[in-house]
Amino acid sequence: MTNRQMRRLQEAEERRRKKEQGGQSKAQRKAAAMQNRAPDTRERKSFFARIRDYLHEVRVEMRKVTWPTREQMIAFTAVTLITSAILTGIVFGFDVLAKEFVLWLVDLRG
Repeated sequence: MTNRQMRRLQEAEERRRKKEQGGQSKAQRKAAAMQNRAPDTRERKSFFARIRDYLHEVRVEMRKVTWPTREQMIAFTAVTLITSAILTGIVFGFDVLAKEFVLWLVDLRG
């Protein structure tokens, strides 16, 4: 189910539960909620076990990745390098123009 559907089901269940508990005081409702809550009996894993689990999950996710082919990688790299070179040239040009403009303004004043 989607998150939206699960949220709607939970909200409907909560409304139903509140309707059933309509005559109870707030303290009684809180006590009932505490009884319905499952105790947290899980033990915390050791540091190394958590690292092992993390690395295992990373490995599983990396297997799901669709890696680009060699040709695609060469094309992407070429586009990136060419774009970077062009943008570097444009920024350099603006920098030179701005410097010359500032020097021209200083010469006018002095």
